[in-house]
Amino acid sequence: MSALRDDAGLAALTTIVLLPLLVVVLAGALQLGAIRVSIARVQAAADLATLIAVNDQDDAELARSGTLRLADDAADVAREYFARELELSTPLLAAAPAEIAGSADIAAFPIAPATDPRSGARYDRPAVRIDAEVPLRTPILGALAFRSVTTVRVFAMSSPR
Repeated sequence: MSALRDDAGLAALTTIVLLPLLVVVLAGALQLGAIRVSIARVQAAADLATLIAVNDQDDAELARSGTLRLADDAADVAREYFARELELSTPLLAAAPAEIAGSADIAAFPIAPATDPRSGARYDRPAVRIDAEVPLRTPILGALAFRSVTTVRVFAMSSPR
């Protein structure tokens, strides 16, 4: 009977010692999962903004010559829609959506072929590109002695087909 009592005491002691470690590991795993979801939302916002901007075609040029050419305001349209889409994820962001969209590197290449000076990519069709650094809130990592804000880089590019 005393061996059973000793094992129960050892199990309780082991649980008491390991429980904080298990809670920290679980919290970290949950925060990393939340970061992945946040990155997917921000990437989707950038992808949608480039798609909307690239669909903003110069209709007069298309009717006149039959070639696709982006409208002159394609970069502004991309920035506006990027900010608008980021507003849906405001609780996840460590900065205002308008501020993030305002600091994003957004470029429109209305005439093809074109070479992107930032990435060196060659675009064979008109294209819109967003390259942004997005600060995400990571409060659990902050509580675990890491940074409470994690910055991720998002890159999106679209061209008409």
